[in-house]
Amino acid sequence: MSSEELLKKYDPFHLGEGNYPTEMSAILRLLTVHDQISPLAEAIGIVFEESFDERPDQQELILLATNLLLCEDSCEL
Repeated sequence: MSSEELLKKYDPFHLGEGNYPTEMSAILRLLTVHDQISPLAEAIGIVFEESFDERPDQQELILLATNLLLCEDSCEL
């Protein structure tokens, strides 16, 4: 699964899959900057906080960051 597909399925606030285009674009840009789980999870949390005035659960952010980095690693092979 690609990073884009993973993000389209991610629905932290139950708005429906694919309803976060602004956040998705911002997170894809973050993948060019962050290559470690914790900083990426923190940055993703900030993206959602700026848009929705709340963050998804920290464990959820860590899982998303982990999966995104795994997607990026598999694409580089």
